[in-house]
Amino acid sequence: MPDRLNAAFDFGGREFDPGRLMGLALEKDPANPGVPSPAELNALLPAYDVQALIGRGGMGAVYRAVQLKLGRRVAIKVLPVNLGDEPGFAGRFRREAMTAAGLSHPDIVSVHDSGETVAGHLYYVMDFVDGEDLALRIDRGRLPVEQSVPLLATVCGAVEAAHARGIVHRDIKPSNILLTNDGKPMLADFGLALLMEKHLEYSRLTLGTTTLGTLEYAAPEQLAGSGASPACDQYSLGVLAYELLTGELPRGVFEGPSVRNPAVDAAFDGVILRALQSDPARRYGSVAEFRTAFLHAADRRAQQERRAAEARGKLRRRTAVAGVAAGVAMLTAGLAVFAWKQTQRAEAGETEANKRRAAARAAGRETEGLIQFLLTDLRERLEKTGNLAAMESVLERAAGHFRAKHEAAGQSPDTGRQLADVLVVKADVVGARGLQEEALELYEEALELVTAARDSGPPSAEHTRRVALARLDLSEFCMTLGRYPVALDHARQMVEQASKAAALDQSTDSRRLLAAAHRAQANAFGYLGDLDGSGREYLEAQAIFMELAAAQPDNPLWPQELAALEMSLGSLAEARMNYPLMLRHFTGYHDFVKRSEGTNSNSYSHAAVRMAHALVLNKRPAEALPLLTDAIRIAEAGVEAKPGHRGNLSHLRWCLQVFFTMQELRGERASSAEAGRRIASLDAAIAASPEEDAAGLQDRVADRLRKAEKERFEKLVQNPEDDGAQFAWAMSSEDAGKHAEASEGIDAAVRHYQRQLAKLEPLLAAAPPDTWWNLGAGYTLNRLGELKERTRIWAEAEPLFRRSLDLRRRTLTAHPGNPREARNIVSTATRLARCFIAQNRAAEADALWRGLLGELTPVPGSSSFEWRALAATGILETLAALETDAARGLAAAARSFLLARSEAALSAAEKESLAALDRAVRK
Repeated sequence: MPDRLNAAFDFGGREFDPGRLMGLALEKDPANPGVPSPAELNALLPAYDVQALIGRGGMGAVYRAVQLKLGRRVAIKVLPVNLGDEPGFAGRFRREAMTAAGLSHPDIVSVHDSGETVAGHLYYVMDFVDGEDLALRIDRGRLPVEQSVPLLATVCGAVEAAHARGIVHRDIKPSNILLTNDGKPMLADFGLALLMEKHLEYSRLTLGTTTLGTLEYAAPEQLAGSGASPACDQYSLGVLAYELLTGELPRGVFEGPSVRNPAVDAAFDGVILRALQSDPARRYGSVAEFRTAFLHAADRRAQQERRAAEARGKLRRRTAVAGVAAGVAMLTAGLAVFAWKQTQRAEAGETEANKRRAAARAAGRETEGLIQFLLTDLRERLEKTGNLAAMESVLERAAGHFRAKHEAAGQSPDTGRQLADVLVVKADVVGARGLQEEALELYEEALELVTAARDSGPPSAEHTRRVALARLDLSEFCMTLGRYPVALDHARQMVEQASKAAALDQSTDSRRLLAAAHRAQANAFGYLGDLDGSGREYLEAQAIFMELAAAQPDNPLWPQELAALEMSLGSLAEARMNYPLMLRHFTGYHDFVKRSEGTNSNSYSHAAVRMAHALVLNKRPAEALPLLTDAIRIAEAGVEAKPGHRGNLSHLRWCLQVFFTMQELRGERASSAEAGRRIASLDAAIAASPEEDAAGLQDRVADRLRKAEKERFEKLVQNPEDDGAQFAWAMSSEDAGKHAEASEGIDAAVRHYQRQLAKLEPLLAAAPPDTWWNLGAGYTLNRLGELKERTRIWAEAEPLFRRSLDLRRRTLTAHPGNPREARNIVSTATRLARCFIAQNRAAEADALWRGLLGELTPVPGSSSFEWRALAATGILETLAALETDAARGLAAAARSFLLARSEAALSAAEKESLAALDRAVRK
């Protein structure tokens, strides 16, 4: 063994040799019988040259040796002498060792020989693995997710192979997983684990004399002495998966892996928690099913990473607005000036009054048309300039203009749709910066606006399509957040709206939107594990696109849409382990990309590696080789062009991982070993690469935001009674806090808001209680509370929300009928109620809502923010935490609150809330 593995470690005063990598539990064991020295064992086993004792413990000892006849390096495991004294044990040991020797798998440590020495020592001979065990690797720190996923998948494959032979390992734990010097995992100790099911005393010895670590990997039924089954191994693999992803063991009442490690996607939670069910019947049907679900979750994580990269790409493309023409400045300070000049020109002529008004209206339309052009066209056409500050300025001013126009027009449907367009683009940008909740609110407000516009007139295909598109935005965004049930709900409602639009006009736009709706629903089904539902919806989308392609054979859009569906269907077939079907779909996708983009594009690299992966799974590695050669060539060029780029590094790693598997299948061990070394090098590069390469840009944005906040605060101090100045400062402060959170983390955002609150305190103390000065303080307190809530520090969040609610109630009392303050109160109350519930004080949440419903009912008017529907949503959260009678009472009060306006006057959102309350009462 290399010197680096011969070094001794001191564990509690005992010398500990890394030889425990051969699968021994090397716990302190005063009852450990004497084990032979290497010289003594040499005499007992003349066919072997026993070189060194490399580990010992309660289960015996392990020696490094050479099998003389074959010159093969091996490890010899010698069991405690007292085991051989058990009646019938030696015979069973030999039979089970022979069974283990029949296990031939590249990821299982092979057993070559077994027997009993003349001195009564039972032993077996296995492969010698030059490396370390997984327990030692974990001791040095948590593995990156990118390494943990293939490692666990490999171990699962080894366990599957054993189960196919009727063999249950029953002692899967990190110390029984050996890592070669190239990082390849190999599962050890099958020769001993086999006996556990058949020998209760052996089970007692294994569980009674080893460390708690073994106990923590054992399934509950094992600990109860119910015997071994494949479900036991699945449970142990679930514990191992949890430990790999979080660096912790799932003890007691534990949270999902994504809660313990933010780098872990929430898609893994359901998979691992199902494998860890105490009832074996509630686990997966087999380890193969668990492995498939685990890899599907990993693929979802990869898809989310690609979505995030695409979102960042959208953001960079949108920043080109400022670089297209310096004249976009008129969208900011010059907006009103432009319209005014047009009006002045009209007045200067000798025209009639109506001509002057027409010119003014035309000027306004021209201005708005320019804004609309920039806000829509930047989605697809603009190239990046990197000027994020200018982009934010354009969006902020455009949104402000259309919001004011919407309010001035009495919230007309037309202005509502215009405002919704702006809010969607702003949500895209905010979401790309990582401010997820804020982006979600913007998407939801856009949905409310287009829904209200649809409901304001007779049925219209165009207006119905707008609602369906808003649902699509929300479904896709919720998918990126990992909120799959919510995404599915939006997708279902999108299908409903798109179907109505198609029934109204059967236009190409409506049919295409219906296909997109089925695809969105398929994506959500897939992420929730409903593979049948996902396949059904993909095929619905495919049928529609094929109809459109037949009707418009020259339209290049339809082959592109169908190719994208081939990729989705291929991924679905892979999840179902239908590898022939997977190959068929990925071949279709590959052929389309090859025809449309040639063989030198990044897209072709992705298409080629997918098809190669399918060929490898279909045991056709020779056909995969040329595809992988192209894929790796393009990926390497991408890494060279952008050194340190995380996305390019990850893609190259994926290509090499498929290449590694292919070469292993072909028996090209030297080539696969080289690929393994390159993969390890890429893992290190990925871990060291920055998430973004725009640190300088972020600093410039932060400086701009801080400067704007400071200027607006100075104006506010000069005129603290000014509602507009108050609101402008609050929004500016919030922008700076959000940026601090996105770029530096929650702690930085907390410090920002604490500084803002300190600036406010003396002004609050001096201001009368009925002034608008409370507005900014309410925003700041709420943001602080939200950050505490996000980190589950409920006791600190509660007083912040209490104080914010008090200030906002004072403001509404002083300014009755203000819908913005009504929404603010409802939003704060929802969060305060959440704090009560989290601290097991649901009765206080109930009392809070009952009191507020009485205060808010008299508030007249409506609002684009739909504050009444928002109140019903918060109340629904509280209902779930109440006892039956209290829940019914609160639901009835909320129903009366909504119906105070009469059912005919309710908006669509309020009607939906009323229906949700009725459903809650029925439950």
